[in-house]
Amino acid sequence: MKAAITATAKYVPTDVLTNFDLEKIIDTNDEWIRTRTGISERRILKDPTKATAFMCAEVSKQILEKRGIGADEIDLILVATVTPDMVFPATGCLVQDMIGAKKAWGFDISAACSGFLYALTIGAQFIESGMHKKVL
Repeated sequence: MKAAITATAKYVPTDVLTNFDLEKIIDTNDEWIRTRTGISERRILKDPTKATAFMCAEVSKQILEKRGIGADEIDLILVATVTPDMVFPATGCLVQDMIGAKKAWGFDISAACSGFLYALTIGAQFIESGMHKKVL
């Protein structure tokens, strides 16, 4: 079976932290940050009970809805992150529980910016080998 991306989704927290907000708490300024990174604001989760797994679960639910499938059809959940909720268990396992993917297993890939590419490759390999049919 040939692997394909069949749906995409996103979750962006509503709370904003601007460079001007950072100026108030650390020795920096908007111009310095913009010229070196291009960043003017970042979205943050202020709720201490929510973290990476929460955002991944929200995205997963959107994908399941778009595809018209249930969580029980998912075989594998891959999470590419350098900011896991905790060291153990893997954020992928937390997402599995949050969305009710009882037949799936999951793990995290910690590879910074290239993590998405690693996750995409690993997911495709599981599908194309015939081991799994649906990977988040």
